[in-house]
Amino acid sequence: MRKLSLATALLSVALLAACNPSPAPTPEPTPTPAPTPGTQTDFGRLQTLKPGQEDTVRTKLKVNIVFVGYRQTLPGQVATARQISTQDFTQTLPKTYDAVNRIPSAYGRIEKTGNTFDFDYNYVFANQAFEDDFFKYLLSKGTEKNLTVQQRSYNCQTDPNTQNPTCATPAGNINRPITGNLEIDALETENWLADNVGRVGVKPGEHTIYFINWFDRPDFKFHSYTRATAADTDTGTVFGARGSRRLIAWGGSTRQGAAAQRVWFYDLSANPDPWTRAFDITNPDTDGDGAPDYRMPPIWEYGTRKASIGFGRKVSPDLALVARYTAINLLFTPSPIYRAALTPPQMPEEILLDTHVEQGAGAVAPATVLKPQLLQDRVSVLQPFAKFSTVIKETPLDGNLADVYKCFFPVEADDICSPDYTDFSGEALFQYGVRELREAYKTTPAKQYRLPIYLFNDSTNSQGGLLGIAYDDGETGTQSFVYSFLTPDLISAGYGFTDTTVHEAGHHLSLSHPHDGYDSEQNLSYGPSGDFFFVNTGDQSATIMSYNDLSRTFGQFNLDSQYRYLTAAYLNNTNAILELTRRAGKASGVGSVVVNADSLFTQAKAKYDALDYLGAAQLAHQGYRAVLGAAQTAGVSVQGYKWYENLNGLQAQNVAAKPRVSKTFQAQQGLVIFPEETPMQRKLRTEQ
Repeated sequence: MRKLSLATALLSVALLAACNPSPAPTPEPTPTPAPTPGTQTDFGRLQTLKPGQEDTVRTKLKVNIVFVGYRQTLPGQVATARQISTQDFTQTLPKTYDAVNRIPSAYGRIEKTGNTFDFDYNYVFANQAFEDDFFKYLLSKGTEKNLTVQQRSYNCQTDPNTQNPTCATPAGNINRPITGNLEIDALETENWLADNVGRVGVKPGEHTIYFINWFDRPDFKFHSYTRATAADTDTGTVFGARGSRRLIAWGGSTRQGAAAQRVWFYDLSANPDPWTRAFDITNPDTDGDGAPDYRMPPIWEYGTRKASIGFGRKVSPDLALVARYTAINLLFTPSPIYRAALTPPQMPEEILLDTHVEQGAGAVAPATVLKPQLLQDRVSVLQPFAKFSTVIKETPLDGNLADVYKCFFPVEADDICSPDYTDFSGEALFQYGVRELREAYKTTPAKQYRLPIYLFNDSTNSQGGLLGIAYDDGETGTQSFVYSFLTPDLISAGYGFTDTTVHEAGHHLSLSHPHDGYDSEQNLSYGPSGDFFFVNTGDQSATIMSYNDLSRTFGQFNLDSQYRYLTAAYLNNTNAILELTRRAGKASGVGSVVVNADSLFTQAKAKYDALDYLGAAQLAHQGYRAVLGAAQTAGVSVQGYKWYENLNGLQAQNVAAKPRVSKTFQAQQGLVIFPEETPMQRKLRTEQ
């Protein structure tokens, strides 16, 4: 009976299961395919190229700020005069930077280069072991020398230009007289700091500012940094031996066989600084322009109660100003003065240094003051994918040429050379050059760009000391002529043509001075004057674009900047060529080339983010050349901009061209064209 019941029960369960089967497992959802990256265009799907658009290469840039010999204010404590509060830096430093072409932008429309930076700041206080090793290194490398005239001027608070500074008793308003001068090579110091960045948690090649203070240590020595053997290429004049070239800062040197050296150090316990007149702590206005000159006194003057520029000052907010307005804006991420593209949208593949030596009767032989091959070698790094060549044409500095040359340096304010033009003194020489350039281009190969250089070798002292200038076209802010000048006085002062011409050609190919520039967040142009007098320390870096005659080549900061400009220029000019191709109805025929080029630009951006700026520019150049070649093969007309053919004002002043021109370096809102040099800078150049 039990067996029958059990069987019946089991059968019931089986029948129930058959009538109500278990639900089938839920199938896995079909994954949604990831969207194909990029944007569909007439040329295919593109990730990086944007036909017809002005694009920006935006990158996150880490900036390390390392304090050596400074102490951080403890939480809840009041910052003393020589302590560091990172809050001062947080409140001062920029979050972003948008680079612009400065001189074209001064003609009324801000023209961005296509380079934007978002900053990431890393503050580091070096530990005791690092400090001990660094200052021990300085002691081992230094050599005791006599006080410079500027150091003695500090002790006496007298002008080094009016007398040999001597005083029986140091001036009463200084905190501590200078009693020694341990001279230390600036490049060796920079190299040591670069080689030891790992000890402060910094990767080699990252942008790094070292703020140094030796003064608050028992082993302190009064000291200065030097580039003691730096000499003019042509005359051999050793500018580095002059007291006026003693340094408190240095960096940005190129170094074979090592990571890119993006280190700049700034030491307020050195000198005091001659280049910003920091030895004069008594007079508010050292350049005589009527505005107080904001400059950083030596570190031992901070917190003084004496009557000096150090009264009431704290070093922490001052160093934050140096970090923003000198290191970041002028050295790390500067704006160029001219377009790196030169002839958009078809950028040149060949560049001819079209050099005119205008030889005055009785002037020194050109071969003694000009080294053409060295000039070409030094300049060519700024356009590394172009083939360079040089031609020298020597003509007498007489007749009509002599007349227009003399007009460039008028004696009277109301000059009669070009009375109907805004640029009354320079217009005659400019028009002379335009006529020659137009004639020369009649026989110039289509792919070649002529960089017109005029070297005026005068046998008389016809002007007050201008070495050179890189002119624009007066209508669009496009670069036009390079002028270099030599007179007997300039040769006696130690100058030849080669270094000046490299400097001015650097301007023509885009580069700014390291002592004047633009703050994009504040829309502010500024230079070494008034509230920004202290930025003249930007010259204390490894670049021939400075005014202190201590470098003969372009440094790491120059090369980084130029290759970034070129990367963005290749990208945006490729976008322009694609738009020309689309309008010509040729898009379908070049699609595969464009897609391949787009991949190159995507790789270029990755290298750019990784700080490989030359590698980025190289890939961008390859992509640009591929698209340009495909477009031209398809029959698309792509023409480079020819400023000398597009002038409207050669016969009468173009009223539409009203650039903002400044005769001083006073800070101004917006973009302005600053002078090549001011009387103060000329004075600095000639000081011993």
